[in-house]
Amino acid sequence: MEAMKAYGAGLAGGQFDAQAFIKKPTVIFRVFALVIGLLLWLWVSSGVWHRRVTGQLVCLYNYSSSTCSFGSAVGFFSVAAAAALLALDARFHTISAIQTRRRAVLADLAVSAVMTFIFLITFFTLWSKYSSFELNEEYSGKSAKLSIFFAFVSLVSWAGASFFAWRRYQEGAGMAMPATFSANPDANLIEGGEYGYEGGNQGLAGDSYQNAPFAVSNQAVAENKEMPDPSAFYQGY
Repeated sequence: MEAMKAYGAGLAGGQFDAQAFIKKPTVIFRVFALVIGLLLWLWVSSGVWHRRVTGQLVCLYNYSSSTCSFGSAVGFFSVAAAAALLALDARFHTISAIQTRRRAVLADLAVSAVMTFIFLITFFTLWSKYSSFELNEEYSGKSAKLSIFFAFVSLVSWAGASFFAWRRYQEGAGMAMPATFSANPDANLIEGGEYGYEGGNQGLAGDSYQNAPFAVSNQAVAENKEMPDPSAFYQGY
């Protein structure tokens, strides 16, 4: 029965609860990632370029146009990934197959982990490039600094989403493990009649262990015979 509840499969087919949905930690982190990714995309695309007095357009990240393009692309893909995972999470309650749910959880975990790694690179790249930038004329570095801050917030958001996605995968994998013992505990017990001693107890076989192991040992000692190996009487208790 636990396997039927793996990855929340036991709740499949229920109605969508908007209030419960927006309170989920993964949803909160993804909403942050979507909003901050959108801001990063807009800021890098338009605010980190400076036009010099000569008319030349330069990137404020140490004149590296590829860095500006990379930051803009990362912001766009962050928005796309967060929106896709939010849509997947909103439809998750309609999936009844455990294997399909498992693949959805793994996809969530993989995308979140990849985006965390990408933003880790993006944050340090933008920070390093801007800190080494020098220009002998006035310019506004506000957008460049805000973009670095947005990259850091996105890193934290995707890292949080990855953590909760990993926890959901672990819980689902643990519940999907097959039970080691039977659901009926009485089925795992050995019948008393198999190993009972003779006496008045009901349910115990009357002819089991007519001679107890210690009786055999005492008799062997009295007759000066070799004592039997005690391991022969071990019953697995």
